[in-house]
Amino acid sequence: MKKFLALSFALALTFSTTVCAAETVVPEKQFTELGTLSDSAVKALPEYTSNAVSEMDGVRDLPAIASASNLMTEGKETNATCVVDKVDVTAIRYAQQKAEQLGGSMLAVAELSAPGVNLVDAQVALTIEGVVAGDAVSVFKCVKGEWVAVDVVAVAENTVTIKFDSKGIYTVIK
Repeated sequence: MKKFLALSFALALTFSTTVCAAETVVPEKQFTELGTLSDSAVKALPEYTSNAVSEMDGVRDLPAIASASNLMTEGKETNATCVVDKVDVTAIRYAQQKAEQLGGSMLAVAELSAPGVNLVDAQVALTIEGVVAGDAVSVFKCVKGEWVAVDVVAVAENTVTIKFDSKGIYTVIK
């Protein structure tokens, strides 16, 4: 019986069978609709953005936030990138409270990380809609439930560059 089973497996592996599939015809109209949709999408930020929460009670029209460039570590630009992830509603509410305490408004809140990167003297440029060069912008990182100020290196048109020393939840307040 074992010999018969082994022989049948060997024959199955040796001789292949042809699989025939029916030809599928896709109407040309479908392609033109998709092309129109993609042409009408206007993106002001890089493709990899994180809009933490689109709509909920008290949180509307948050600007998009994205990593604007490669990370700077030890004074040199590297090909490493900063990952910008969404946060939950609790983090957003907590960031809003911090903005209210400071008398400002929360522009963005996100979890920032850089897997596999040694963050020695690291800086990251974040693209945030609505920031103008010269704006008074503060950035805070949540450390064990408390907001700790982060050094802001530069503020430019739609860009805020910060010192980035560890993974965590960061908020940008104007």
